[in-house]
Amino acid sequence: MFETKIRKYINYLGDAEYMADVVTSPGAVDSMIKFLQSNDREIINDTCFFIRDFVLSCSQNHTCRQSWESQLKSAIIPEIENLLFADNHFIRKDAVYTLGKICSYDSIPVMLNAFYQLRVRDPILLPRLIGELFWLGINNSWDIIDSMAVSDRYTTRWAVVDVLGKFGCNSPNDEDFLRAHKLCDRLRRDAHRLVREEAEYNYQYLELQRRKHQENMSKAEYRQQRKELKKISTFLPFGNIISQFGHYMYEYNLHTYTIEELERFIKKIKIV
Repeated sequence: MFETKIRKYINYLGDAEYMADVVTSPGAVDSMIKFLQSNDREIINDTCFFIRDFVLSCSQNHTCRQSWESQLKSAIIPEIENLLFADNHFIRKDAVYTLGKICSYDSIPVMLNAFYQLRVRDPILLPRLIGELFWLGINNSWDIIDSMAVSDRYTTRWAVVDVLGKFGCNSPNDEDFLRAHKLCDRLRRDAHRLVREEAEYNYQYLELQRRKHQENMSKAEYRQQRKELKKISTFLPFGNIISQFGHYMYEYNLHTYTIEELERFIKKIKIV
């Protein structure tokens, strides 16, 4: 049974011959399309997991590469793109990760469309979605971040801070660094305390990065400064909200949520 082959792939991780056998099975394309259209999160997750590994194996296995280019790619990618608009948050997450992982550059317009639809509705997905869009090399990438920073919902603005916290400093004159630094400076004056607190920490971290480069700070001094900065980090990170609320949804078998539900959950969390 084809479904069994997909589900059992976990026992054959990275086995190109097993994957080639799966995709050359009779009705493989139609079966995978059926799974992706099923609205069943488990089988969709298993199928996306298989597809990610399968596409990555194409560079090493001729049968896999031929099957992907001749049959699967044109049939499967539109189905994964459709999942970006599923009602189920976890299915959307699988779709975002899969399109990024398989380097589906042609999916950028659809992913952008999904971003603008989910910008307020699913803020805990936004850092992942933005990360994959950046990975795929989206043009005018800062436009989408700026659009989040002016949202009426503090959860969307808070998601921006999480994204900005991932910026490093190759050079204090790097355009991305300067944009991140400026936006953190603005958000540390945000109307909402949780946004302000994490933005303040990220701003101070970026300041430290900038000083490290400009002042030729030694590694020992930089490590000491990082330790001092961590001592005052009493904020609640948005990344924790993503993780904890995801676990909450899983525990209570929830597949979607409202912003009001997310905000009530946040209010119950205490910073340790």
